[in-house]
Amino acid sequence: MSSVFGEVGYAPLPDGRRLHYVGRGEGRPVVVLESGLGASRVEWGLVMPAVAERTRVVAYDRAGLGRSDRDPHRRHLERMVEDLGHLLDHLGEERYVLAGHSLGGPIIRSYAAAHPERVAGLVLVDQAAEELDLYHRKGIRAVTMAVHSVMAGLAALGVKIVPAELRRILALFPPDMQAEALAEMTRPSELRATLAEYAALAEGFARLRSSKAALPPVPVTVISGVLSPSRVERRVRPELVASHRRLAEAQPHGRHVLARRSGHMVPQDEPDLVVAEILRLIP
Repeated sequence: MSSVFGEVGYAPLPDGRRLHYVGRGEGRPVVVLESGLGASRVEWGLVMPAVAERTRVVAYDRAGLGRSDRDPHRRHLERMVEDLGHLLDHLGEERYVLAGHSLGGPIIRSYAAAHPERVAGLVLVDQAAEELDLYHRKGIRAVTMAVHSVMAGLAALGVKIVPAELRRILALFPPDMQAEALAEMTRPSELRATLAEYAALAEGFARLRSSKAALPPVPVTVISGVLSPSRVERRVRPELVASHRRLAEAQPHGRHVLARRSGHMVPQDEPDLVVAEILRLIP
């Protein structure tokens, strides 16, 4: 079975849930892509085809997103890392190159720290930085939770809201990918899954911040978006880029790359840059 994003597969989990994934290409090491908060495999639609020309690449939907089963448990960071581990076990490779965007960065970093023998390299694409106050301020969290709750409620009533940034990003995709992505992104279940991920974000980031878990001595590339299209981003962007630079400099094989035509959505705005940095880690 296949979709416009690749060949379809399902990874069974110990509790009976299934994670939906798509794969393209042949070769080793296999590249596995981890999406940002509330995002499914579709955010990698512009990256996967080019990576697949060189090696096998897999993108998946976290619980409740895309075509994956929902998780009745709290969606804290450790739970997401655990699910990723089961997916990698199902795929059956000894080692992987992992690339993660936004929230996907802390997820793959946490997995790499716990399972260094399974990771051949990391590409962190404008990753969320757990030490930033943005993720921990109660006022910001309350407003964000309220917005997500309202959008989920409206979607349940049949009112589909497509934010301007989402419309802009979808316009970059081929029409067939646009249709599949839009159909999923506006579903009530998708918005509830996004809300569930955000609800547990601060506590997971607090534990990650205090853990000081070391990454394995493998190539680690950190890509930072440069542009700041919104007022919030203009305030946060310098701190985020500085955090990315510190992380790269702390690694024995670290590399910091600036995406000069992108803000946060680097996989859509500069997919060629993301592809190039992933393929640098493929022998």
